[in-house]
Amino acid sequence: YNVAAVINVLAAVILLCNIKHIGISNAAATAPLVTSATDAAATTATAAANTMIAASSSTRYQPNLPATYLAGTLGHLFLAGGSCHVLADSIQHTHRRLYTSGTYQRLTLGTLLFGLVGLISLPGEAGCILLSSSPAVAATAAAASSSSSTIYSGIAALLTAQLAKFITAFVSFLGWEYGAGGFGTGRQQRLKNILGEIGGGLKRAWSTMPVTEERPATFYRTFLIFVTLGNLVFNLPELAFHLQQGGGGGLFSLSASLTVSSMGRLGLLSVLLYILKDGAERKRLEGTTFVKLNMMVGLWALGVGIAQGMADGPSMPFNVRQAADKFLFALLFLNNGILSQLSKMGIIKRRDEDDPDSDPPLRVVF
Repeated sequence: YNVAAVINVLAAVILLCNIKHIGISNAAATAPLVTSATDAAATTATAAANTMIAASSSTRYQPNLPATYLAGTLGHLFLAGGSCHVLADSIQHTHRRLYTSGTYQRLTLGTLLFGLVGLISLPGEAGCILLSSSPAVAATAAAASSSSSTIYSGIAALLTAQLAKFITAFVSFLGWEYGAGGFGTGRQQRLKNILGEIGGGLKRAWSTMPVTEERPATFYRTFLIFVTLGNLVFNLPELAFHLQQGGGGGLFSLSASLTVSSMGRLGLLSVLLYILKDGAERKRLEGTTFVKLNMMVGLWALGVGIAQGMADGPSMPFNVRQAADKFLFALLFLNNGILSQLSKMGIIKRRDEDDPDSDPPLRVVF
């Protein structure tokens, strides 16, 4: 898990170092293909970038490519990398609770989902870098870096991101196999157990959704419902549209791969929200794991909000209206994480005396 966390952070760093190319890609994503004689001698990666443009020009292309790119990048850094760090910590410092705690078993399934779905998202966020190396894009951007160095950067980002997803999925599978009892040995038994785990997990999750006096965590439950339904209602039709209209790229066109990447990322986010909901119901939000999860979700949303506000370009004013929803999302989770940590440290009172059932306390009493 520590290796998976490090590789996810490395993938995020490489993607962040190439974010300067994304504004170029966004501005010229639907530029016509270059068909001059020089294009015939283009490298394989450059030709692939031209194919991405062709596939993207016939689809409802991502309207905010910088925000989409940064959401995937920070997904590696905060969501996947942070989750792997929490799982590693559960083995090293909490008496191997990975094997007994429902919290860590759910988190293992979340990282497994992120890795498996992410492996299908080719080229994913790295495709945005390769897109900017195309002669069609470079011809429209005077500030573009040399095509060859951009190609190498894109290939490095692609390989590192896929390696991070593979290692995340692999160690998560091992964690489930040796921690939660595994999926069985024979092929039929394994498939039966996998379907049983999925069905049982969904059934248990559904049974805990109604709000009761024993389960008052409406804050996390509300966000869990919105994120999960949003992933299904928006991303699935979006993917179907791209597959139908995406030309020769199909599932591996840039537009479709970014949608698949979003599905894996939001799937992991749904798992994190469910874990936080369960922790709130058990009055455990002051635990180190839940403080980390709150901060991870909040920092991810904050970064995406900054990207949305700057999507119009560095020369344009910051668009607060585009970023407002993500900033609100981030503020609430960062608030919960910080207050829970301060309460754990004894700096603020454990509960709001006027509303002892509030979880976490939204009013600070020093």
